[in-house]
Amino acid sequence: MLKFKNLLLLLFLNISFSQTIYESFESDFLSDSRELKIQLPRNYDENLSKKYPLIIVLDGDYMFEAVSGSVDYLSYWGNIPESIIVGVNQINSRYDDCSVLDNIDFIPISSSRNFYDFISQELIPFFDKNYRTTKFKVAVGHEATANYINYFLLNNKTLISGFIAISPKFSYDMENYLIKRLGKIKTNIFYYLVSSDSDFKSINERTKNLSDNLSSLTNELVSFKYKQHKNLTHYNLPIHSISEGFEHVFATYTAINSIEYNSVLSKILTSPVKYLENKYEDIFNYYGVNKNILVNDFRAVEKYIEESEKFKFYKDLSKLAIDKYPKTILGSYYMGLYHERTGDIRKAMHIYRSAYTLEDVEGITKDELLDKADLISIDLKN
Repeated sequence: MLKFKNLLLLLFLNISFSQTIYESFESDFLSDSRELKIQLPRNYDENLSKKYPLIIVLDGDYMFEAVSGSVDYLSYWGNIPESIIVGVNQINSRYDDCSVLDNIDFIPISSSRNFYDFISQELIPFFDKNYRTTKFKVAVGHEATANYINYFLLNNKTLISGFIAISPKFSYDMENYLIKRLGKIKTNIFYYLVSSDSDFKSINERTKNLSDNLSSLTNELVSFKYKQHKNLTHYNLPIHSISEGFEHVFATYTAINSIEYNSVLSKILTSPVKYLENKYEDIFNYYGVNKNILVNDFRAVEKYIEESEKFKFYKDLSKLAIDKYPKTILGSYYMGLYHERTGDIRKAMHIYRSAYTLEDVEGITKDELLDKADLISIDLKN
């Protein structure tokens, strides 16, 4: 039976700040209790219908604060979704938890197997039951624990979809296990691997070798990224790479930036509006997060339409804008552009003027639409 004891609210100064809690978790598999650090998203208690990805941090005694600070910062700016974070302290149990392996297949046995069952059969189910989690789980580890999180990927029942492996000390033949698994896996996986040229030589060489072997990976369900830093040691590598790891794991969630625009959106041959809709469907399918389409992403599609002169897509973009921002001028703006660019400037003028009763949106104001209408009116008189 799972039990929580000694609840201590460590930080709850204001609901606008993240909530950090220390807990002692009593585990049947470990026959012991484990100290946890839990960070809930800002305003977690306000929106009771909102759900969040779960991030599991091994080596929580020294990795938790670096992870929680990075997640809070990146989610504040909208680069990644707000998430629930749990750190598992392992200061006195790290070897038993993660390094007791079978000497034939090099898989967890004894205490390491118990730790695997603790994570998969106690910790994750507890958070799914007692917190508002989505199906998307991320594991973060460093050195031995970065190797250990791979066993959740190798299991046929993959409970974790995002992996941030920082300077992993791979067990024997782990690279081959990963190559085979990632080539055949049939679920979406996001994997970020990082080392440094100043890391331990064996770690740097093995991570680079794994990356080289995965360079020809054709499994479209796997998003793999390897980063080799320069002049970072084994011990300061985590603080410099954690944010990069989360940006990779949650890359689809991020607003359309210049890289995505130049490499993907600007080159599509189908509907850019459908591309935008699919992007947000993927966000929900991958992460379980309902995210409203950003105005900036509407503007990215607008840029594509203008540059490609495929003005017919403004009509579809207008319909989408009305659906997502019904009280604003966004839908009228794009419908006006549709008529203006396709030659019916009189109709465009009336649409721009009729939007005056609606609300402004970021980067577009009613006054701008009225100015556009006035310019059209002058053209019609001349």
